[in-house]
Amino acid sequence: MKNIIQYKHRKVLVLGLARSGVGAASLLHKLGAFVTVNDQKPFSENPEAQGLLEQGIKVICGAHPVELLDEGFELVVKNPGIPYDNPMIKKAQDLMIPIITEVELAYQISDAPIIGITGTNGKTTTTTIVHHMLNEMTPNKSLLAGNIGFPGSEVAEKATADQYIAMELSSFQLMGIRTFCPKIAVITNIYEAHIDYHKTREEYVKAKWRIQENQTKNEFLVINWDQDELRNMTKRTKAKVIPFSPTQKTGRRCLCQRWQYHVLRRSYRKA
Repeated sequence: MKNIIQYKHRKVLVLGLARSGVGAASLLHKLGAFVTVNDQKPFSENPEAQGLLEQGIKVICGAHPVELLDEGFELVVKNPGIPYDNPMIKKAQDLMIPIITEVELAYQISDAPIIGITGTNGKTTTTTIVHHMLNEMTPNKSLLAGNIGFPGSEVAEKATADQYIAMELSSFQLMGIRTFCPKIAVITNIYEAHIDYHKTREEYVKAKWRIQENQTKNEFLVINWDQDELRNMTKRTKAKVIPFSPTQKTGRRCLCQRWQYHVLRRSYRKA
């Protein structure tokens, strides 16, 4: 784990718990931040909050009091499921407090390069396949993280530079990144989903596309070449594009069910 100092003595609000919130709060506490956790579930019914209190972290439960943001927080780490029209989030935005999700913290501390996988369908399956393929090539080469049920911050704490983190990423998580840059980004496909959260399909696609926004020519973007929308979007990336398709040839190569093997072997040699 990288011992970063950017959060030392900074006031941080972790909004919403579940496993990712617990991981973020614990990590920030270790990094020297002054952490406050706010969760809607009552304290008496909230073992996660009780455990954080035992670590010496300030905990406020039972509601999301908007006035809490008057305490001078310098950062909000938001549970991905909390929408951006939530009153707490809207006030944080009005106060110009940066808002991130826990995967951003995971990236900042990770010694291991990240393979970030998103898409409307197939995220979990693809992440699991990539994880098992890496471990088939080299035992203990890969760790699972992200929306697949293992908080990125907890996994990144124990990951080493000779490993990879195979991280499933939702559009909700990707809306809260700032510097997050996976060594390999994968977009399996894009269809219409989560419109209740994103309000429009355009905003949903924009959130998914953020997976590559900090990539450079030194990183890889693996993308579904069967979808015209995704193929056209590759004109706007700086990453090295690796197309895959089960139905057509994709220029120099035809990547079908074994695309993961080719990409991972290629990036593994360059890492």
